[in-house]
Amino acid sequence: MKTKIGIVGCLGRMGRSIVSELRNYENVEVSGGIARSGNGKIGLDIGLALNIGLEIGIEVTDSIFDLFEKSDVVIDFTNRECLLQCLEIASDLGKPLISGTTGIDDIDLEKYSKRAPVLWSANMSIVISLLCKLVRDAAKSLGQDYDIEVWEMHHSLKKDSPSGTAIALGKAAAEGLGIDFKINHYFNSNSNLREKGSIGFAVSRGGGIVGDHKIMFTNEGEQIELSHRGINRNIYAKGAIKAALWLAQKPAGLYSMKNVLEI
Repeated sequence: MKTKIGIVGCLGRMGRSIVSELRNYENVEVSGGIARSGNGKIGLDIGLALNIGLEIGIEVTDSIFDLFEKSDVVIDFTNRECLLQCLEIASDLGKPLISGTTGIDDIDLEKYSKRAPVLWSANMSIVISLLCKLVRDAAKSLGQDYDIEVWEMHHSLKKDSPSGTAIALGKAAAEGLGIDFKINHYFNSNSNLREKGSIGFAVSRGGGIVGDHKIMFTNEGEQIELSHRGINRNIYAKGAIKAALWLAQKPAGLYSMKNVLEI
């Protein structure tokens, strides 16, 4: 039996990648796709709406509730407001929800995951999950004798700054150091002196960059870097689908990509 996967934000950057990638899986099918109310492509076949060259027999709609009802698991890459709707419906119906929506630090995911399996990750890349583990281990081994700087670059339309992935990497470093996580931005300013033991963030935006991240551990004598470069969005789509197939079999609870990969 095929796992039915619904996609919220199917016409967005990630939604398009997921729909396209799902065609490569024999054990899953697209159960539906949601676009924002008023979008001119609502009512069109998803395949035609995304110009992927064929009809798949599923129309783009704007009903999140209907999508959950006919799906085994739902994937969301949208915004804070839409994610809240998804969480409420997932909780009411007890349906699994995968989300990569960022900028949601004030949302209590634990509350919604009491009645439904919820998996949230700032980055669905399998390698990024491994990178977080490496950063955590490096920070623990090197300690506060090394300054830690997280640098990231994304496309010019990226809204959150620093990115959710950069924050996740910073949190991994803080965990390794055994300190509370705080965001500190360091720019070219003489008034912004480096605070010992802090984790710095530098942000760049431009062009169509999928996502570059670099974590630097530096002292007065040497530097070590851990880095990751996203070449195309398929890596995130593959990770989201892997997570969806995993979550579809799980009980209510809050999960992350670390659980999927068992790291």
